[in-house]
Amino acid sequence: MIRFAALVDAVEVLLADHSPDEIGLYQIADQANVPPGSVYHFFPTKEAAFLALANRYLSGFEALTLKPIAPSALESWQSLMAWDQKQAMHFYNRHPAALKLLLGGFGGLETRQADAQYNIEAGKEMYHRLDTVFHMPFVRDPETKFHITIEILDAVWRISYLKHGRITEKFYLEAVDACTAYCRLFLPERIELREVHRTNLAAGKPVCIVGQMTEAGGEEPGR
Repeated sequence: MIRFAALVDAVEVLLADHSPDEIGLYQIADQANVPPGSVYHFFPTKEAAFLALANRYLSGFEALTLKPIAPSALESWQSLMAWDQKQAMHFYNRHPAALKLLLGGFGGLETRQADAQYNIEAGKEMYHRLDTVFHMPFVRDPETKFHITIEILDAVWRISYLKHGRITEKFYLEAVDACTAYCRLFLPERIELREVHRTNLAAGKPVCIVGQMTEAGGEEPGR
């Protein structure tokens, strides 16, 4: 029996080289080399197939938070935010279909809704990550503030995608500057690193942070 993941793989291959308008369930069936009925079993519409692929990418972004953090990224909250954004930029640029679905808005209403909900959770994750690494000061309504930060990031990267079809280094730096400038409205310039991470760095040990979304059941996409 055709695997769900194989159909999602087929959608990814098609989206890498075609506009979403050129893709339908029959094209997905041809790419996966299965009867159209096998596709209908999982995806009643092509938008449902796009949503499945988008969810794979969103899980991939969650998995990025499990990577060991580069020591240079722990020098300040600004450097950690910039490092995290660099990892996300590389992920996007390795997956052209993700750019189309999540920044191009081509996946349909349900994909846009899933992305919007993910951004809310990503804002919570950003604050949790900073608070786990640094002695964060009191921030009033951090969920809203860091959700706004994520939306600023997406807005800048969306411009890059529309202009260049990818996230360029220039627009990566523009997004870093925009997000940092906003966060400076409520964060001090310097926040101390937590002692446990300082000790690990001195011992040459990797620093890894388990994210809230991962704890809640996020998992790395099957590739």
